Amino acid sequence: MSHCRNMHQGIERQLREKYVTIEREIEDLREVMRQDRALEPDPADQACTASSQDWNMIRFNRNVKLLKDIAVALKAIDNDSYGVCELCGDDISGRRLLAIPSARYCIECQEMIDAHPGEFGRTGIGGGVLAAV
Repeated sequence: MSHCRNMHQGIERQLREKYVTIEREIEDLREVMRQDRALEPDPADQACTASSQDWNMIRFNRNVKLLKDIAVALKAIDNDSYGVCELCGDDISGRRLLAIPSARYCIECQEMIDAHPGEFGRTGIGGGVLAAV
């Protein structure tokens, strides 16, 4: 039990550090996206600027989702339900939690969700395995 508690403490520390890092990156991205950029006269420059803006929006959206996933994991740690699959109630393996600290489902349930995303209220686009933190 002590090993599990130590592992959870290490994961909690990692999650809290990642949370702060992602918050900073989100703020940086917000600032970049807020900047009013004059339209480039050259079509190639326009395309480059548009591509950069699209990439920043993708990164921003991904980071917002990661922040939500981390917040859910931290809340589960706080209420002692961390490491328990939200679907079947079984323990999530320690190896899975080390690989994906914000995992909410055991590997079996996650595979089922990924195989049948519509049945679990997900679009299947980016809604599979929670991003590794």
